[in-house]
Amino acid sequence: MNTTKENRQAFMLVVVDFFICAASYFIGCFLWMALYHHERVGQVIDIIWSGEGFWHSLPMMLLLYVAGILLIDIENGFLRRSTLRALWESVKSGIILLIVEAIVLLMNINTMADISRGTYFCVALVNSLLFFGVHILLRYYLLKVHRNRKNVPQMFLVTTSDRLQETLKGCASDWNYRLCGIAVLDENQVGTKYDLDGDVEVVATYSNMYSYVQSHAVDEVYINVPYNTGHSTFKVAMEFEKMGVNVHVSIELLKHFEGRRKSIGIVGSEPVITFSGPQYDWRMMLLKRLMDIVGGIVGLLITALVTVVLAIPLLVESPGPLFFGQNRVGKNGRIFKMYKFRSMYKDAEERKKELMEQNEMGGPMFKMKDDPRITKVGKFIRATSIDELPQFWNVLKGDMSLVGTRPPTVDEFEQYEASQKRRLSAKPGITGLWQVSGRNDISDFEDVVKMDLQYIDNWSLWLDIRILFKTLLVVLRKGGE
Repeated sequence: MNTTKENRQAFMLVVVDFFICAASYFIGCFLWMALYHHERVGQVIDIIWSGEGFWHSLPMMLLLYVAGILLIDIENGFLRRSTLRALWESVKSGIILLIVEAIVLLMNINTMADISRGTYFCVALVNSLLFFGVHILLRYYLLKVHRNRKNVPQMFLVTTSDRLQETLKGCASDWNYRLCGIAVLDENQVGTKYDLDGDVEVVATYSNMYSYVQSHAVDEVYINVPYNTGHSTFKVAMEFEKMGVNVHVSIELLKHFEGRRKSIGIVGSEPVITFSGPQYDWRMMLLKRLMDIVGGIVGLLITALVTVVLAIPLLVESPGPLFFGQNRVGKNGRIFKMYKFRSMYKDAEERKKELMEQNEMGGPMFKMKDDPRITKVGKFIRATSIDELPQFWNVLKGDMSLVGTRPPTVDEFEQYEASQKRRLSAKPGITGLWQVSGRNDISDFEDVVKMDLQYIDNWSLWLDIRILFKTLLVVLRKGGE
């Protein structure tokens, strides 16, 4: 699930500049009165708080300042500019604010007559200093801290040796992803490391790059190769797209990709065409996450109450841990620990190998109607889906969502074909489309894949809400396993 990266950065910078301007206004006024007029701190605060001129001018000043910042396009090249350039842009922000203050002063001459003119220069100076400092810190955070977080998209680079250094240089100024590996097509450089705010290693050649992406946590693939490889690059891009990852191809190859879902964007400093699944509005994705947080908190409260009631009968029948944690595969191959109430005997994982011949599900997924590993209490909590309640902790952490696709086990994932990995391009969920579509009647894993892809291709917030209501009905009717 994707959002528009450029819009996120633009919105973030506008918000930051808005608050810088507001803070500069109050700090500048405070400093000028305290230092120049030698007013005591309490008196200064009273003057600012009670002064009509301050409150009359502030909204108009903030509006005009943000408009001026956008008009001058002062944020252009925010992540790529040098410290000296950043200093010059901060000076420009102060000049813009001075012009805005002059305009506001003329518009409110009667209500602002008692404000010293020196205050405006002090406000502009403070704004330039804050603009410079905050932007330097923000750039450091985005490139050094945020980019190395666990949930930042993992980018796999496919390029040639003559383009590698220049491509890495462009990628150094992009905070939206982290390079997790490189494939060099025309030389065997496997094991070679390059510095990009931390070592980035060449991990593949042409012969094994598909298997690497299929078996590792990769969200996006960036292909930057010479134009004369266009026809073969088309095949490469489509192979990666089958896995459900976003594929970025250098823009010079555009004419070779007619008829595919694509969008134009920037990776590093290079224009690219992106092949991907459906693009979702970031506001809807924010609402989905807020719904997950609220649902996760409510679900954990219910889980706490159920734990008190369930603990004794479960542990009496089968001594051992109350909760069962298992490594599962999440979005685009990320491994996380998923939690459930334990519904099987302690040796369930070892006994699974003996039961593989009785697997009723075609494909890598295991399913058995009368599984002898399940306890009597376990059958009840599975039939009522109570065993799933601890997964609300995974939802609150962000590993899962309330609604999504079923997270496979690691051994299931290792058996996936390339096209089956696409079902992992969405965050896994406690419930999903196939779970409320008669899961007991499904005996072919490809049917699960089809329904998961149907969910991914047609996702909306209303679809999630409908699935949640259907899940509630299934649980009430004991329609689960």
